[in-house]
Amino acid sequence: MASTTKENILIFGATGYIGWYITDQIVKAKTSFGRIAIFTSPGTVEKKPDLISQLQENGVEVIVGSAGEEADVVNALDGITTIVSAVGQAVIADQLKLIKLAEKVPSVKRFFPSEYGTDIEYNETSAKEPPHQQKLKVRAALKEVSYLDHTYVVLGKPYADGASNGTFFGIVPFAPEIGGFNVKEKKAVLTGDGTGKISLTTLADYDSKYRNSH
Repeated sequence: MASTTKENILIFGATGYIGWYITDQIVKAKTSFGRIAIFTSPGTVEKKPDLISQLQENGVEVIVGSAGEEADVVNALDGITTIVSAVGQAVIADQLKLIKLAEKVPSVKRFFPSEYGTDIEYNETSAKEPPHQQKLKVRAALKEVSYLDHTYVVLGKPYADGASNGTFFGIVPFAPEIGGFNVKEKKAVLTGDGTGKISLTTLADYDSKYRNSH
C-alpha cells in the first residue's frame, strides 16, 4: 500500500526572483503537503516584511537563521522530508554544504537543487559553459548521496517576461556568451552559428510546470 504521509517542505531562496514564484505555487497547493517552511535570513525579514507576513498568514513557517551556521540549518531541517532550493546564481555552490548537512538529518529524503533553466548536461558543449560549472558540482555531490532522491527541474531558459537581470530579453554583463537580446539598444548576442532555434518560458509557465512535476 502506498504511503499517505505528506511531504514536509523547506524552501531556501523562497523570496527571490524565481523562488517567490515557486513558493507561491507550493502555498496554493498547501493541502497536498504537511508542513511548508522557508529558511531565510534576518536581513530578508527586515527588507521584505510584507512578503514574510503574507507567507505567515498562509500558514507557512518562517525559520530565520544564517545559512552559514551549521546549527541553524540542521535545526531547520528537523522533520523536513523535502528540500526545495531556489538560491540565486551567486550562491549556487552553497548547496554543496546544504547537501552535506542534509545527510545529518534522517528525515530528509528528497532534494530539488536550484536549476530552473537550461539542461547543463545537455551535451558536451553545454557542460563546458562557464555559468554551469557550480551547478555541475551540485549535481555531482547529489549523485554521491545514495539515500537522497533528487529532481532536476529543467524548463528552458530564458524567461521571456523577465527584465535585464539574467533573462533572455537582456544581455548578462558578466556572461554575454550565453546570448540574449537588448531590445532597447537593438543589440543581440547569438550563440553557436546563429541559426539554432530557441524556446522561451514565462514565469507563469514555470509555475504550472513546476507544480505539475512535483
